[in-house]
Amino acid sequence: MTLACNNLTLAYCSKKNHSPTPVLTAVDLAIERGQVLVLQGPNGSGKSTLMKAMARQLRPQAGTVTLDGRDIWQMDVQTFAQKVAYVPQTLTAPQFMTVHELVALGRSPHQKLFQLSLTDNDRSLITAAMSRCGVDDLQDKLVSQLSGGERQRTVIAMALTQGPDYLLLDEPTASLDFRYQLELIDLLGQLKDDGLGIGLILHDLNIAAQLADKIALIAAEENSNNGGSKVSRIVAQGTVEAVLEREILQRVFAVDIEILKGVGKDVYLPTRLK
Repeated sequence: MTLACNNLTLAYCSKKNHSPTPVLTAVDLAIERGQVLVLQGPNGSGKSTLMKAMARQLRPQAGTVTLDGRDIWQMDVQTFAQKVAYVPQTLTAPQFMTVHELVALGRSPHQKLFQLSLTDNDRSLITAAMSRCGVDDLQDKLVSQLSGGERQRTVIAMALTQGPDYLLLDEPTASLDFRYQLELIDLLGQLKDDGLGIGLILHDLNIAAQLADKIALIAAEENSNNGGSKVSRIVAQGTVEAVLEREILQRVFAVDIEILKGVGKDVYLPTRLK
């Protein structure tokens, strides 16, 4: 089972120019069940744009995103949402919604039209997701009162309540302290072992190295077909060892990087601007 991008081109219309301008092109990648794919690259390189396309939030200008071989835009929204859960960088929840109420929204794709009550199976899945994410003791707390780490775990619990095959997360470790980062790394490792396919956007090379089975490194290059303007593409893709090489990272991020070899994982240390 695979969530895949096939020769994908993504574009936006600017306010000045109503014709679509490509921002990301020639994208071929796939997330397998039981695998973690990490998207990395400089700010503005198109990582979130690509994830939105994979989450059926943005229709491609060209190419396809497929779920187990089927074009996701040929699927109805509810069926897609039962299989793919997306956690954006920020999620706005109503001011007076409790943790339990927010997590329960994850069952929406499985409910019938105008269904007002939860089934016993819904309640069981909600309880299990909150427990797994460590927010079961917060279920009556207002979402607006949560810390950053608590809020992130609550949103992931909502995504898990969907019962998806694939989980897409845009910068889930942003603004989290070290403990919450380690808790999240541990949780995602468990979900991978359970057979979920996981796609992540991460800026931290060291966290990516701990989590990733595969990394896709995205960067902007000059587009000779569009007046010399820049368009992003995948410049390296593969295992951590193949992609997180010093020369590749220095070229993409325009900084000097030292890779410290030691026991366990390598440590990536940006040292100065190039």
